[in-house]
Amino acid sequence: PEVVEDIGVHATVKTTYSMYIGFSTSELLGMEESKNPIHIAIMNFYRELIFVSFKVITKQLIYYYICRWAQYNSTNGFCRHTPECLASFACALNDWFDFSRESYKIGKVAVDLMKKYDVVSDCAPFVYLAVYSSVALLVEPYQSCADMLQRGYEFSMSKGDTDLASRNLVLMVQNLYFGGTKLSVLKKNISSRINLETQRSHQILLPFWLIFEDTVFTLIGDQEMLSPNIEADLTEGGTVSSDYLDFLCHQRMQSSYWLGHYDRAKYYAERKIRQGLLKFKSIVSEFYFGLTAIKIFQRKGKKVWINRTEKSIASMKKAAENSEWNFQNKVNLLEAELSSVSKHIDNDEALEKYNKAIEAAKRSKFIHEEGLACELAGFHCNRVGDKTNALNFLSRAKECYNEWGSRMKVKFIDNEIQQINNTAS
Repeated sequence: PEVVEDIGVHATVKTTYSMYIGFSTSELLGMEESKNPIHIAIMNFYRELIFVSFKVITKQLIYYYICRWAQYNSTNGFCRHTPECLASFACALNDWFDFSRESYKIGKVAVDLMKKYDVVSDCAPFVYLAVYSSVALLVEPYQSCADMLQRGYEFSMSKGDTDLASRNLVLMVQNLYFGGTKLSVLKKNISSRINLETQRSHQILLPFWLIFEDTVFTLIGDQEMLSPNIEADLTEGGTVSSDYLDFLCHQRMQSSYWLGHYDRAKYYAERKIRQGLLKFKSIVSEFYFGLTAIKIFQRKGKKVWINRTEKSIASMKKAAENSEWNFQNKVNLLEAELSSVSKHIDNDEALEKYNKAIEAAKRSKFIHEEGLACELAGFHCNRVGDKTNALNFLSRAKECYNEWGSRMKVKFIDNEIQQINNTAS
């Protein structure tokens, strides 16, 4: 077909999934490898069709072709192209249905089949990219996903595929950021990649690196954020790819929140959530949107913002069912913030939730989110008149931000501590 509507893609993904749902992981891994040259050629045709046309046809058609590829694979047997096929379908299933565990199972089968069919060197660049930048992020720790994307980058470079190498690397660095890696390390990685990208004839990923550079430099405190020529692409009529717009909104939303620009964070969060399907990023967006909504509620007092945070909590709780490591601290922090602004505030209950958020972030090694939980706990204590605990929490936040490498946040916390000390004297 030349055109496929969303409803058609939804039905096709569902039909394709029904062809795999009855098989356990061991049964899928135990499938006999097909040696039929016609079957292998047709599987390769689907592979080339999808990979070559990825940038020139609609996403709906890409999903449709992925499903036809997976259907043919299921009907005619597994082969050396199956790992890339299943990795692609795992992403499609994750995007269109709330089947995180099922998508992850299929993605992991794809990874394991590479070893079984001895095609790791051929398939790893794409399979690692597809699985560990999407479905695995909903189950495995950010840090381990970053490690696997590093391996995808290394396999890509060994094949001379600089495009897949760059894609693996940009998503690896993003996962390191989510996992609380020191900002100075991220800055070094990003700067070296920008230098390399500017020397390439095809600079497709350079805009993504520049956006990321803006985010990291802003958090460090090297600039105030928002390169004008990048920001202009969000204006009406801007001709940018949906992937670029998605990445831009996601990064700008986070930077705006960290800077305390809550109306701007709200703007980007709303645009990000409207952008569509990239489910993991939508979950992270819900977290920041929920935090932003609390800040706006404190200023405007409208219950709609409480409802917005409650919706974010529901999303985080569902995500935490699959990965406490990645999402439980976010559930705790959103619940703590909601308790803090409740009409019938229970200070002990709120403090218990803040402490849970702090400890959960610490267990997961999310130093930035540990600092954020300490910061918000300090603000809560200050609002209820507990200056001693407020200063203790803010001091802990400063330690976390200093370790993270955010001079911008350290300076902000210093100012807050000074204001509390001034009012107390």
